[in-house]
Amino acid sequence: MSAALQATAVAKPRSRRARSVPSAETHLTAEQKRLIRLSFLRVEPALDLVAQLFFLKLFRLDPTLRKKFAGPVEVQARKFASGAKLAMISLGHEDGLAPTLKLLGARHRQLGIRARHYRTMSRALVWTLERSLEKDFDRDTKDAWNTLLAYFTRIMAG
Repeated sequence: MSAALQATAVAKPRSRRARSVPSAETHLTAEQKRLIRLSFLRVEPALDLVAQLFFLKLFRLDPTLRKKFAGPVEVQARKFASGAKLAMISLGHEDGLAPTLKLLGARHRQLGIRARHYRTMSRALVWTLERSLEKDFDRDTKDAWNTLLAYFTRIMAG
């Protein structure tokens, strides 16, 4: 019985670890990836402005986040734009971005950012894309972005 309890005690942490480590699979279909890339290509020429709009909306949705992102909005927007480009490059490599997202999530946790903040960030980004892309941001494209952002949230908040 003692050996059975030890085996159970050893097995439980492994199963917890297995559950807490996000799947490399984002559950995006090839069509969703195509829609994300296409929509990103449409905003990329104005990415710095789009990123600034994102932060302005984010800080309107949750003013407490302004203190967590020190420095001018333009600086934060440039960092965000760089990260967005990296995400698009990594979209074809299922777990290519996960280690970077984990590190960024750890940095954000030091700043006091929690899972609820990522949900607010997702809302702000979807709103920004809706305004930036207008009719090109259709239901399928929105669903694809929401799926991707939920994946980002799982990794970064984990």
